[in-house]
This record gives sequence, structure tokens and C-alpha cells, in this order.
Amino acid sequence: MTLLIIKLIIIINVIITVVVAQPTIVRCCHDSVLAEGRIYIGGGLTGKEYEDIYLNDFFSFDLSVPFTTTNMQYEVHANVPIMSIAHTLVYAKSAKGGMIYLFGGKRKIPIGDPIYEYSLEKKAWSSITPKVSKGVTIPIESSTKIEGIIESSLGTIYIFDNGTMYIYDVLNNFWNPGEIAPHKLNYYAAVMLNTSEIAYIGGSNGTINLPMDQILLYNTKLSSWHIEASRDKIPSPRQGHTASIAPDGRIFIYGGFEGNDDVLTSGSTPTFAVLERVGDEFVWFSPELFNPSSVMRIYHTSHVVGDYLIVAFGRNLTQSRLNTIDLINIKNKDNYEIVTDFIPPYELSKQSTPSPPTHTSSRSTVIISSVFGTFGFFVIITSAYFLYRYYRSQNDIVK
Repeated sequence: MTLLIIKLIIIINVIITVVVAQPTIVRCCHDSVLAEGRIYIGGGLTGKEYEDIYLNDFFSFDLSVPFTTTNMQYEVHANVPIMSIAHTLVYAKSAKGGMIYLFGGKRKIPIGDPIYEYSLEKKAWSSITPKVSKGVTIPIESSTKIEGIIESSLGTIYIFDNGTMYIYDVLNNFWNPGEIAPHKLNYYAAVMLNTSEIAYIGGSNGTINLPMDQILLYNTKLSSWHIEASRDKIPSPRQGHTASIAPDGRIFIYGGFEGNDDVLTSGSTPTFAVLERVGDEFVWFSPELFNPSSVMRIYHTSHVVGDYLIVAFGRNLTQSRLNTIDLINIKNKDNYEIVTDFIPPYELSKQSTPSPPTHTSSRSTVIISSVFGTFGFFVIITSAYFLYRYYRSQNDIVK
């Protein structure tokens, strides 16, 4: 009888998980990754103001269907094996299929293993132990917020931590050494350029924030570093910002602050900036952002998807953590604006089955699902009750 009740509880939990919209709690210092038509988000810090509570939840939202930022729908996945902040999540293709890798971060005890992988096919986490070349292996915990960069073939991951480049060969499960950078860099933002170079933008050397007109570049083909100057409307120095690159080469910088204790007055300007390569030069632009959000973010994440820059969670300048999404329409270079409705690009939308795109229809679907879920819940409870009565009567007969 006890086994029967346990099975019924499991079934009820499954029903509730399917039909109830999954709310997300406020968070910052998390990471997110774009993988196979979804954005996956994991870990981070939650709590009120200066209260720091580590997270290990892992969830995603679908980019192949329209959505509105005022009514986000999330799918919850298996928890990350460790509680961590300032880690990096990277999507790559291994011999076993599409994987999301977790490296580094500041972790709660037990700190676990250096690398974890999440199988998109099996929907499960596991730890891996890579082979080592020339004594090179990444520390379990990173010394700063790190960004993992994947090259175009999705087979090599570059992780820059405090002046050291770690190179992970996904297919061969192998660490390779990289060249030491000209200087240390913490709390930076990074993107892969179409020149096979990784651009590291902003951040701190541990003492001061570095000027934004100095772009640190790592050539993945030559395994070499150099610094390139940029010009025009140079943003103020910052950390805690993000950088995301569009297919046309525009790099979008969002958020960030000076990094001192007086967070409220140390927001970097402008909040939104664009970096482009014009000829052989990097050029900064400070376009007006229409319909600006009242919330300025730091320690958030961002991704370019189709015509949008998607900015997720983070913290504002009053220490309050956020659980919201901002969408910036980047289609028109002369008219960047924050919007609430996402329309998927064709290459993603054609992968999904047709569904009504309106907010009202989405609500109706949730309501209908909830009705059927509730009905199923009561059917199961009623069945459990009668089964219990049946087993009890049988026991009475035996006695």
C-alpha cells in the first residue's frame, strides 16, 4: 500500500510540473547559454539586497515560438550538480551529441569536479575528467567571473581566467595550453569575432577598471595576444557588463558599473553601446535606446537572437536582484528600442510546430492545461482513496 501511495505522489508531481507555469526567483551572477533553439540559465545568487544565497537550479525558454517578456514560460531541468556563481556555461558538440559544459565559478562546499556536462538528449548532468597536456588543467574554482568562448565548429572552448588561457578540446576531451595574456583581466566581457579572434572588452586588472578604448584580442589560429585601440564615442570603464555579437559584426555592450562599494552612484555610461569594426579599426557608437527600461543591469547575461538582444536577470544599482527579461530590437541601426514581444527568426520558427502567437492564446492554453491537470489530479486522488478502501477491506476479510 505504501508503494502505491508513493507512485501516486510521483504521478501527481509530474502533472503539477507540466501544467503550472514555472516561476523564477530573482538572481544575479548566473550564466546562460544559447543551445539548439533555447536559452538555458543556471545558478547564481538570490536573496534580498546583501543576502547571498547560492542557487543550483537550471531552466530554459524556447526561442522557436513567439513570447512576451511580461508572461515568460520556462521549462525546468535537472539541477546543476553544484551551487555556483560566476561560472560559465558553454554549448558544444561532443561525440555524444549536443552538450552544455559548466566550468569554474565560485562554489559552495562541496565544490565538486572541474567540469560538468549536460546532455541535451538525455537531459542529465554528469562530471567528466579530461586528459591533460603539459600539466595544463583548469582549477575547479575560477578566480573571477569567466566567459567560455566556443569557436565556429563547436569543438574547441576557450576560457580566460586571470591572465591564463585554457583551451578545451571537446571531441578529444583534452586540455591544451594557451599563451599567457599581456595582463590580468577580471569581470570582462568577451565575444568571438569572424576573424577567428576573441575580443575581451572592459573589466579590471585587479586594481582599476581598464579603459574601453583598449581591446584585448586573442588570435585562436596563432595562439597570440595583442591590444588594439578603438576610437570615437568611447564608453566609460566598467565591469559586470555583457558583450554580444550580431551576425553583421556589431558588438552590443550592455550595463556595467565602476565596481566600487558605492554601487548606486557608480553606473557606467552609456548603459548601451555598440562597437563595430570599420575597415581596420574598432569604432564605438552610443546610439539612443528608445523605451529604456527603468532598471539598469549588472551581473546579467545577454544573447543576440534574430532581431533582438535578450538581456536576462542580473542586479540593479540598488543591490536588488531581478527575475525579468529585457528585449532590445536591434534590427534598425537608427532605432534601437526596448520591446516586450519576441518574434523568432525564420530558421528557428520553422523548427517548431505552428502555434497561435498571441498572448491571449498562450493564456488560454495554460488555462485549458490547468483545467485538465486539475481534473487529472482529482481522478488520481479519488482512485487512490478507493484503492485504499479496497485494500483495507481485503485485509479485514483476511483477518
